[in-house]
Amino acid sequence: MNKPLLKDRSFWIVAITLVVAADLIQLNYGVPWLKQRAAATRPAPRMTNMVMQSRTALGEQPANLDFSKKTYPWQKPQFEPRILLETPAQVVVIPSEYTSPSGGWGTGNSNGTIGIRMPAQYVIQSAYNWSAQRRILQADPLPTGEFDFIANLPTGSLEALQAEITKKWGLLADREMFQTNAVILTLDHTNAPGLRVVTVRPPPQQAPDSIQTITVRLNDFFVPYLENILRQPVIDQTGLNGLVQIQWPMTRARGSFEETRKFLLDQLGLDLVKTNTSVEMLVVKKAKEGNP
Repeated sequence: MNKPLLKDRSFWIVAITLVVAADLIQLNYGVPWLKQRAAATRPAPRMTNMVMQSRTALGEQPANLDFSKKTYPWQKPQFEPRILLETPAQVVVIPSEYTSPSGGWGTGNSNGTIGIRMPAQYVIQSAYNWSAQRRILQADPLPTGEFDFIANLPTGSLEALQAEITKKWGLLADREMFQTNAVILTLDHTNAPGLRVVTVRPPPQQAPDSIQTITVRLNDFFVPYLENILRQPVIDQTGLNGLVQIQWPMTRARGSFEETRKFLLDQLGLDLVKTNTSVEMLVVKKAKEGNP
């Protein structure tokens, strides 16, 4: 008489072996897939049109970068300033095949510009040398997706990139004045601990890990930075037109308008005043027929 299947020792050996094998296959294929999906949901690095220092030059090589997805030699997973100088002169805008964590954009020392895995807004912002993201109005829809682009002609790179945008996307941008809510940035006092005027860019200094130090012109970096925090135009009336050295805690979180105002007063000696005034905006719209 045959033994019942559930009491057969060989049956359980085969069953357990199959379950373990299935688990191993799931771990082998499922875990990498989950990691890839998690990485794809993280946004690419975003920055203003300042020169971005290569992470490779700093000895850091981000993990999981794909170097194979490119049509042109200048397409790299991370933006590197030297590429603008080493690449033959050209103007190209092409859909990007890269995925996170690839991405970044910036300008060189001339009028050249390059970007990897950037939305159309950043291509336009770079082409028109427009640092203020909060001062861009989209009168017509922009192309979806992300793009790699380069413009590194000896002269007229940005104008050539503008023409390429019009040719490919049928869009152009004009500077126009609009009446809108804004914030005026003023100098309240000069003895604040986190801001000092400098005549030359000082060498790198050792600072606590909790403190960030930058040397900039306010309109080149700090005003656009404040516009992103406050989500409205910021007008610089500090009178600080040269270089300033700014220090502030890296752990500081974005707060309300009043919290940001108090922080600026205490740490940098700068004040914020709400207003409604005429502000220059970059308006993106469809190009008219016959426009080059």
